[in-house]
Amino acid sequence: MNTPIDLSGSSSDLEWLHTTDAEKAGTSKEALGKLKSSAAETATHLKTAAASVSTDAKNYAGSVASDAAGAFKEAVETNKTAGADAIANIAHSVKEAADGIEKQSPQVAGMVRSAAEGVERISSDIRDRNVGELLDSVTKFAQRQPAAFFGVGILAGVVLTRIMRSSDRS
Repeated sequence: MNTPIDLSGSSSDLEWLHTTDAEKAGTSKEALGKLKSSAAETATHLKTAAASVSTDAKNYAGSVASDAAGAFKEAVETNKTAGADAIANIAHSVKEAADGIEKQSPQVAGMVRSAAEGVERISSDIRDRNVGELLDSVTKFAQRQPAAFFGVGILAGVVLTRIMRSSDRS
């Protein structure tokens, strides 16, 4: 079937029909160049936006971590002070026990009193130092005297168990 060609179109339609292959190629290259330029500009904008989001996320994560570390440090300091107070109370009780046995056995009472003073010094040391310094001191002691460190750990466990049992009965 032959279809008649309509030549009554606009002049721009007719001009396109008469353009050469070289002109069409030039127009296509120009359009392709604009497309590439637009794509590169879009990629740059996307990279900038991604970098901004990444920076914001890092800053937020750092802020959250810093807040959490601060809260943890505050909780540890509070518990450290409470622990130092408990140790001071134990030292006070041991001194009272030494006073009670002074008449029957002055030599034993002196040794018990001396031990209580050592416990008081430990309590003051805990209260006056920060957590990092205390951890460093404990680590150095454990390296110098591993058997003593182990023994103190067992003794502390026994004392804490007795304290817990007595508080459960109350």
